Amino acid sequence: MSKRRGTHIFGMTGPQLATLMILSLIAIAIIFGGFIYIGNSSRPGTVSPPSTSEPANPSQSDSTPDLTDITGLSLTATLDPSQVQIPPDWKQYGNSRIELRVSPQFNSTDPETERQARIDFLKEQGSGTLAQQLEDEIFEYRFWFNFAQPETVQFVTSIVVKVDFLPTETLDEYVDQAYGDSMQGYEVVNLQEYPIEGLEARRILLVAHLNDLSIGVADYVITDGVNLWIISCWSDFNEFYTWLPEFDRVGRSFHLLH
Repeated sequence: MSKRRGTHIFGMTGPQLATLMILSLIAIAIIFGGFIYIGNSSRPGTVSPPSTSEPANPSQSDSTPDLTDITGLSLTATLDPSQVQIPPDWKQYGNSRIELRVSPQFNSTDPETERQARIDFLKEQGSGTLAQQLEDEIFEYRFWFNFAQPETVQFVTSIVVKVDFLPTETLDEYVDQAYGDSMQGYEVVNLQEYPIEGLEARRILLVAHLNDLSIGVADYVITDGVNLWIISCWSDFNEFYTWLPEFDRVGRSFHLLH
């Protein structure tokens, strides 16, 4: 009796063909899955899990802040006049020669009374040098504006306008003398040209360290070639960065009437 031969398809038996089909399906599934993974991983908008670490709190530092290292203030950058706009509700002040605008939150007070009060305050803070400088100044004080703050505030934010004749040939010579190495009690942290139409001006930023607090000062030194005006803006050092844009607006509002 002869043996019966099994049915062959493409030269393979049924079991062999079934095995081949299973392996082919597995291979196709692997390749297709790989394409899906690659497509998802390259899709835009994929977001990494958020960090659970706490952000650093700069107020926790015990060191004195560096006036030139504050993100909210470009002390060394060139001023952009287009960024210094005068709000329409600011009050206008002036005399027969000059005019400027100040925020309505500031009150105009008697310059000599406030000057003496500032001298007394500096003496109380143990800063006899700064008090003496203020006392010896020969400037004529035209305006003094104080920000409306509670009496409990240790140092009142103020804007002062004073005038004298330019005692040097050029404004830069005056700035070198007045704000140079001979100046005591203050540290100059920035000096640059300041744009005021028709006049020559410089903006000088200073800091003074007293016993209980530090003071930030922005001086806008302005001349028409003969007269010298200084708009001196003072505030607590911790608030100086917030105040500086407003001080810049006051400086930009200054102009001569004729």
